[in-house]
Amino acid sequence: MSTPASGAGDRVPAARESALEQREATQDERERIADERDRVADERESIADQREATSNARDTRLDEKEKRLANLELRLDERSRALREAVPDVVRRQQEAIDRSRNVLVRAEQRLVRAEASLRRSRAAVQRNDADIQREVAASSQAERDEAVDAPAEQP
Repeated sequence: MSTPASGAGDRVPAARESALEQREATQDERERIADERDRVADERESIADQREATSNARDTRLDEKEKRLANLELRLDERSRALREAVPDVVRRQQEAIDRSRNVLVRAEQRLVRAEASLRRSRAAVQRNDADIQREVAASSQAERDEAVDAPAEQP
């Protein structure tokens, strides 16, 4: 009669072990999905950072070119005055300077928007890392609880 009792006892640990294996498989799948999501987010962030760096470099080149052209324009105006040639009126030059300044402001605002987006991406990466840590802690705690439950059952 001890055989049926031991058979039933074998089924309980086997069922518990099966449930534990299923839980571990589910946790592994969750971690795999989280890792894939992090990889995609990191790739997206890298692309955005590259795009931002390229755009910043372009804006810097354009700002420098605009300054050089404005200085050249001033030198040409001075030369024209020295030669007593007609020089564009002051109002037109001021309007052109205002227009150039507006363009510089637009580019600066675009850089600000990109910097804010980069900050949001960095915050999201930190949140993803925190979530990974929380998942690992939860999985570790669950494994410890499972081991604690299984340990007394295995002792004679």
